[in-house]
Amino acid sequence: MWQELYRLIYHYFSGLGLAREDAEDLAQETLVAAYLHLDGVRPGKLRAWLFTVARHKYIDWLRRSPKGVVLVNFPAEELTDGARGPEEAALAGAVREAVVAALNRLSPPERTLLALKYNLGLSTEEMAAALKMKPGTVKVRLFRARQKFKEEYTKLWEG
Repeated sequence: MWQELYRLIYHYFSGLGLAREDAEDLAQETLVAAYLHLDGVRPGKLRAWLFTVARHKYIDWLRRSPKGVVLVNFPAEELTDGARGPEEAALAGAVREAVVAALNRLSPPERTLLALKYNLGLSTEEMAAALKMKPGTVKVRLFRARQKFKEEYTKLWEG
């Protein structure tokens, strides 16, 4: 059972764009936390509870990680002109590379806000609770992070 849960959680973290080593570490941390607090889980709710623990582990990782964050649900199509044709795959790859490079130019707190918004789909209130900030502060910082990202992306894309 634990191996199956490990694979499930590992794939969750991989799907969030984490490197293999980070996904493995967080999956292990999640399962250790689950094992230590297993007595508090209602019968039939283990998987849902495990994903909640995993989400909190991911948020903690974002806060302390100096590494680059990949935004797996970032609306990159908004950055292209919507061109369709044989060059579409190459364009999508180039856009993704520029997105990652622009993200790596942001500060860790800015990347964290964008990851919480686009990877986890958290609302402003949920982000505020996770980061122990006021919702208004989150809104302002998220707006600034988006603006800075756009500036960095434009510099990279336009050369």
